[in-house]
Amino acid sequence: MGISINGKGAPDSFLSFWLKINTTCGRPLVALIFGALLFSFVSCNKDEQLNLMPQYFQESQGLIATNVDSIHRFREKFQGYLKKSPESTSDTLYNPTVKNLHDAYKEFGIELLSFGINVCVTIDYRWEGDITINF
Repeated sequence: MGISINGKGAPDSFLSFWLKINTTCGRPLVALIFGALLFSFVSCNKDEQLNLMPQYFQESQGLIATNVDSIHRFREKFQGYLKKSPESTSDTLYNPTVKNLHDAYKEFGIELLSFGINVCVTIDYRWEGDITINF
């Protein structure tokens, strides 16, 4: 015997209730969920295909007026972008962006020895102690 809600009998078990819902609105619901997942997947791929080099170049032009922490954050963000899209290193704005990064570090007395996708070594040449680099 089922439960009566608003004068209509409810099913005795959850399984029969689920089957009733599934047969009446299950297909449209599945299609809606599939469409939402497909849309989110397509929109994520569009973000990865954007060329962000002009924005990074523009941001790098103002690095000299910031502090060292901001330059480090920019460098990490820029390297992350280059790891995701290594083809950006052939962009015409890549070398000017890296030059701006070097110049910003030099403004604070830090020499950026190398800039690449995997390794970045910085040395503060104002340091009067010994410098040891181990690889």
